Amino acid sequence: MALEFTKKEAKQWAKENLMGLEGVIHASYTPDLSGLDEEGIRWDVQYLIANQLSCILCAVEASAMTFEERKQFVEIVCDEAKDKIHVSMTILQNTVEEDIEMMHQFEKVGGTFILLGHPVQFYPRSPEEIYRQYKLMCDSTNLAVNFYAGRLHVRNMHPSYFPLDTLQQIADIPNVVGMKLCGGGPIGFMVESFRLIGDRVLVNDPVQTNWPITIPQYGQQWAGAGPYDIFQTADNPRMVNLFNTFVEGKIDEAMEMYWDFMKGMPGGGSMGGGADSYFHTGIVNTLPDKYFQWLLGGNGGMVRQPMGQRLYDYQKEMMRAHARGLGVPLRDNEEEFFVGRVNYSKGARMKQY
Repeated sequence: MALEFTKKEAKQWAKENLMGLEGVIHASYTPDLSGLDEEGIRWDVQYLIANQLSCILCAVEASAMTFEERKQFVEIVCDEAKDKIHVSMTILQNTVEEDIEMMHQFEKVGGTFILLGHPVQFYPRSPEEIYRQYKLMCDSTNLAVNFYAGRLHVRNMHPSYFPLDTLQQIADIPNVVGMKLCGGGPIGFMVESFRLIGDRVLVNDPVQTNWPITIPQYGQQWAGAGPYDIFQTADNPRMVNLFNTFVEGKIDEAMEMYWDFMKGMPGGGSMGGGADSYFHTGIVNTLPDKYFQWLLGGNGGMVRQPMGQRLYDYQKEMMRAHARGLGVPLRDNEEEFFVGRVNYSKGARMKQY
């Protein structure tokens, strides 16, 4: 499928089109977890569109899918989102070769840009090797690239966990249009990222607690990907409004919205279920996000291990307490969550033994 831009046009395209908040979609499965639930996935695409997000990230690394299922998942999302919203995906497979194959598939089915990290089996021995590996992958695709410096953590090369000279080299690659910051690192890395490459790419801090700095001071225009939908509803998209109000320069109004948001957030506004451990482990705790989404209108459904290990009652009650503050009716049939909203409506029920 033809892209809206060439590689030479990618950076300018991003400045004109990547704005607002990027949401996250996780895979939905059949009740027995044996395959993907296409109807449930399509339901969640429409749920996220209704929340007025500007684009959707397919979090293929955050659930235990086979390589072929990951291809199938992004194809379903792209088909449902076609002509309605831009779709991105994480490129964090096992090897460089798998990363390249997945990028080719994503471009073929209608993807627009990628969140490009490093493959699991990558152990760089020098900053030059980091650059060569990322350059190879960027050269292998026509997609726009949102570069992700997280998960590598090469502190032996620089105390920021990523060599700053290499960061600038990567920003000069023609189809690299953005950089996503990873929460948990030194705040100096955030400052250096905006300072060193903010004139070339869209530096993106997804953590809303930092927006009073990153938007007014550094001109951030786009944030994500993150589970912003779990802090709002389609009728009251307060996270979208909060971000946009900062971007519009209405700082007094934005700060009132910011403190109102912080007042109702346990733990100071952490995003989703995996925020506390993500920086160190690289593991997204998918199940809490799926539960939050189900409470507010998403499909829900269990996910495979290890991302779907347990969700305890006290955790669910904490999430319910937060969601009640949004003032909307919540889903209350737990069996519907476990089999998925779409499957439940078709008669699926949990097995009894």
